[in-house]
Amino acid sequence: MLRNRLQNKVAGSELTLPFCTIAAICMWWLPQKAFDVRCVIGLVLCLLTTYVIMETNAQQHIIRIRTRMMSCVWLVLAASLSFMHPLGEPIIAATFLCVSYLLLFRCYQKNRPQRLVFHAFLMLSLGSFCAPVMLPMTFFFFLYIAIFLRSLTRKAFWAGVLGIIVPYWCYAVWCFATEDMQSFITKLTEMAKFDIPTVEALTSLPFVWQVSAGVVALLGIISILHYLHTNYDDKIRVRMMLYIYVSQTLLLIAFLVLQPAHYQTTMALLVASASPLIAHYFSLSGSILTTIFFLLSILLTAGMATLNLWLTSFSI
Repeated sequence: MLRNRLQNKVAGSELTLPFCTIAAICMWWLPQKAFDVRCVIGLVLCLLTTYVIMETNAQQHIIRIRTRMMSCVWLVLAASLSFMHPLGEPIIAATFLCVSYLLLFRCYQKNRPQRLVFHAFLMLSLGSFCAPVMLPMTFFFFLYIAIFLRSLTRKAFWAGVLGIIVPYWCYAVWCFATEDMQSFITKLTEMAKFDIPTVEALTSLPFVWQVSAGVVALLGIISILHYLHTNYDDKIRVRMMLYIYVSQTLLLIAFLVLQPAHYQTTMALLVASASPLIAHYFSLSGSILTTIFFLLSILLTAGMATLNLWLTSFSI
C-alpha cells in the first residue's frame, strides 16, 4: 500500500493539472513577454497533446490510481524547453508521436487491428517530416505490435506499410505536379543522412541544451529502474505498454547521443516518451528517498526551465 507522502498527494490532487497548466502558460509567455501567433499555436498544440496523453491514460490505465500526472509532467517539461514554444518541428513531432501511442495501445490483442495500425503508422510517417528518427522508429513499432501488443497479423503488417508510404506518396505527387521533384529528392536525402558520432559534436551543443538533456535523461532512467523493480504490481496489459515507453525512451536517449544535430526534435520526442514513466514513478512510489528525489526533481526542472527561459528572454 502506498504511503501518503508528498508526491502521492501531488499526484492525487485535483489542483495539480490546473496549476501545471497555468505554470505552462506563464512559461510560454516569459521568453518573449508577449504571445505571437506562432507561440499561441504552439501552446494550443501543446494543450492538445496534453489531452491526448490524458486520454491515453484514461483508456489504458497506465497509472493505476486516479491522477493526471502524465499530462502534468509533459506540460511542465515541454514548457521548460523554449524551443518547443513556437509552432515548429519539435512540438509537431511530439504531437504526432503521442497520437501514434494512443492508437498503437488500442491494438492490444486485437484480431483485426489493421485500421488502428494504419493510422498509428500514418502519424509516425507524418511526424517523420519533422523528426527523421520517426521513420526508422516504424521498425520498432512493428516489433512492439508483435512482441508486446501481440496483434501483428499479415493484414496489420501491410496496413502499417501503407500508413508509412501514403504521406510520401502524396508529397511525391505534389512535387511532380508542381514540377519540383528536386524537393522530394532533397527531403529523402536529408532523412537518410546519418552523421558519424563524435565527442566534439556532443560537446559543441550549447550548455543549456546539455543540461536539459541530462535532466530529462536522468529522470527517465531513474523512472525506468523503478518500474523494472516494481513492474509486478501492474497488470500484464499495462506492463506491455510501459515496456514500449521504456524502449522508446532508451532508443531516443541513444539517438540523442549518436545524432546531436537533431537535438531539438529528438528532445521533444524524448519528453513525450519519458513523461508517462516519470509520472508513473512519482505517482506510485512512496518512500522517504523517493520523496527526497521528487523534491530534487522539482529543483532540477526549475533550474532547467530558468536556464532555457532566462537565456531566451535576454538573448545571452
